[in-house]
Amino acid sequence: MQTPLDQAISALQVAEAAVLADQANVANIQQAIASATSPLAAAQSQLAADTGSFNSACALLSTAALAAELPAAPVGPLVPAAPPPVPGD
Repeated sequence: MQTPLDQAISALQVAEAAVLADQANVANIQQAIASATSPLAAAQSQLAADTGSFNSACALLSTAALAAELPAAPVGPLVPAAPPPVPGD
């Protein structure tokens, strides 16, 4: 027969085991997060560099596209110009 003291000790042991398991679980999750996020800074730096390159390429494309525009059509009458005068007329 367990005395109330024995029952309290058993309950404490169960609670302690649960807390220790929870602590280990949290530590494992923290380690997983640290492992998963350790390459994040390098990836963010690479993204910034690639974004800069992409934006530069877009600017070059835009400049080239604007330079390739056709010149404006001449403005004036739609009839042909009069022929030059013939000398002696």
